Amino acid sequence: MSKQEQLKHPVLTAEMKLEAFAVKYYNGLQWNPKKGDYYTTTRADLELYQVHDIDEDFVYTIYTDRECEVQRWDKDKFTTQDFGIRRMWIPDYLIKKT
Repeated sequence: MSKQEQLKHPVLTAEMKLEAFAVKYYNGLQWNPKKGDYYTTTRADLELYQVHDIDEDFVYTIYTDRECEVQRWDKDKFTTQDFGIRRMWIPDYLIKKT
């Protein structure tokens, strides 16, 4: 991803991440990933990822703050198994607040 493309993405703040924890664990909202969604992980960092594309079998993601290859993940495990349970959706309304 070029520097120009990186500028198109929001920057994840600690407040946004805290609110994402509430969405996932307090409110219990289920995330059904779609192209363009932003997400983070439950790690103590402010890394932000985006769903680049989805097909029948895979979810393709990118880092939003660095050049990287598109990553491919099994669609049926993306939010439910293995590392997938550690992904946290950043709802659009949190992104739009910035």
